[in-house]
Amino acid sequence: MERYKRILGGLTLAAAADSIGTVTETRSMDLIKEYFGGFVRDFRQAPEDTFARGAEAGLVSDDFSLAYYTALAIIKNKGVINDKTASDALLDWAADPRYFEAFAGPTTKAAVYALQGHPVQGPYPFLACDNAKASNGSAMKIEAVGYIHPGDLDAAIDDAITMCMPTHGNDIALSAGCAVAAACAKAMEDDADLFSIVEAGLYGARVGYEKGGKVGKRLAGASVEKRIKLAVSIAMQSESLEDAMREIAAIIGCGLRANEAVPAAFGLLIAAKGDPVEAILAAVNMGDDTDTVATIVGSIAGAYAGIDALPAHYLTTIDRVNKFDLEGTAKALDALID
Repeated sequence: MERYKRILGGLTLAAAADSIGTVTETRSMDLIKEYFGGFVRDFRQAPEDTFARGAEAGLVSDDFSLAYYTALAIIKNKGVINDKTASDALLDWAADPRYFEAFAGPTTKAAVYALQGHPVQGPYPFLACDNAKASNGSAMKIEAVGYIHPGDLDAAIDDAITMCMPTHGNDIALSAGCAVAAACAKAMEDDADLFSIVEAGLYGARVGYEKGGKVGKRLAGASVEKRIKLAVSIAMQSESLEDAMREIAAIIGCGLRANEAVPAAFGLLIAAKGDPVEAILAAVNMGDDTDTVATIVGSIAGAYAGIDALPAHYLTTIDRVNKFDLEGTAKALDALID
């Protein structure tokens, strides 16, 4: 498969997953079923009690929009990933009023304000560790870093840390971001399978945690690596995809914390047996932070399957509503690969 088709598959599926997931965000699985009369399976208008209220169906939230601006910053800096690339991505994204004001999470918003020269003091500056900052924003934006390093897990991990430090400079969040970056890097290879992608994610989580504790803050929280193992085990033992969704949600969780969202994403990838659409729809309908978990799943599953495995209207809808050029972006990222 052509490399750019894998990149385009990852970008497109992550974007579609984010948009569809904004419709169900914050509800539980049972509340989703009750409200919508069953599972949500395509783009639709978000209810008024969600963060995406009033948005056109197909608009992405902070999850993929930040991933998109991260990709554009990497392209703008000719594939060089350094502190400037990381800050460019954040500041360019924050300048887009469609996404920043409506959707930005507290950790990312505080980092943007600091880059703009007016840092915001946290509510509990006297605490030894602000464990709430071990959030999943590192993992939702990092896919392009993996795509430009096909098969090179260590390069993907190092660059993921650089890109995530301004917003999520702690060991748990960096572990989560590196897990996704490494999995995306592995998914770019033609010989990749689900087992090798999970192994790459575990390696990224482990190395990311070790390196993250040296360059960032050390926080208290469950291991991303060990929870990925548990989520995959749950998926493999479940009798159906819905059973896996319920068990992962109940045991691992699927919320804002990085050590919930990222392990849940890997579990759903396995539970869906690599089917890219079913994997993201499982995340969309599992409940809680649905758009973020779905974006993470999509970034990995889309690169693994490629654009030709996805419904054609995913790409056209995302590009039209958000005024993106995902194909051009995919080709530009591909051109950066040696």
